[in-house]
Amino acid sequence: MAEHLVIVGGGQAAAQAVQSLRQQSFAGPITLVCDEPYPPYQRPPLSKKFLAGELTRERLLLRPASFYGEKGVTLEQSCRVEELDLAARKVRLKDGRSLGYDKLESRLRRGWNCR
Repeated sequence: MAEHLVIVGGGQAAAQAVQSLRQQSFAGPITLVCDEPYPPYQRPPLSKKFLAGELTRERLLLRPASFYGEKGVTLEQSCRVEELDLAARKVRLKDGRSLGYDKLESRLRRGWNCR
């Protein structure tokens, strides 16, 4: 059975990780968990061109929203990881759900309860 990878975070690194994994023939399921209601997007133009009305919301996205579905990636948007259980290989989301994983990619943040 293919390994399930959970990516925590919705920034540029997450979008690039998804693309690179699929280009390198990683066939396992991928779940991308981000606490924002949007797929990964560019941050620098947000405070410059987008707020000035020079760039549409869709142009901020690093990849179209359809890209993730086409690549077999489950997007868990508006979800916050509250706890990592490294021994059980699970992440607990703020809404109480747990996601199991074989591999986890994240930037550890302060405040996560890790066991």
